[in-house]
Amino acid sequence: MQCKKTEITSEIPQIAFKRASFLQNIQGKDSLLVLTITYKDGDGDLGLGQSDTFAPFNPLIDSVGKSLNPYYQNLHISYFEKYLGQFQVVTNPFNNADTLTYAYRFENLTPDGRHKSIRGEIEVKISPNAYPNATDTTLYEVYIYDRALHKSNVVQSPVVVWNK
Repeated sequence: MQCKKTEITSEIPQIAFKRASFLQNIQGKDSLLVLTITYKDGDGDLGLGQSDTFAPFNPLIDSVGKSLNPYYQNLHISYFEKYLGQFQVVTNPFNNADTLTYAYRFENLTPDGRHKSIRGEIEVKISPNAYPNATDTTLYEVYIYDRALHKSNVVQSPVVVWNK
């Protein structure tokens, strides 16, 4: 009897949190957090090419330089800090209007060939927040969009404690 691999069939991307690790500077302090997320997608339409800048992937920049279009960046990370025993979203200390988030564009991952289902890992490197009153205990929520504008599930990191 032959064992057949189960094919990924959902066209909505699914992600899972794999690990959080630190890169340290010469003084032994945490200089970068590396979040590793696994993904799988049944139709393989993950990632954006450099030419993907027309609607619905255009940036739509506001007056302070922030993209208003959630599809321009296809990987989104919400940032939380622990205050008084609870995790809370953080207001951007530089404009006091937005919550502190990270948004990235990752490259087109669609495989060549007839079978388009894919799985793999994405690593994101995040610098520690250097604004006044930043705490050392953080948490991150992550989701991605595919080119059909399907939003993945949202995954949460474990509690991350920085050695600043």
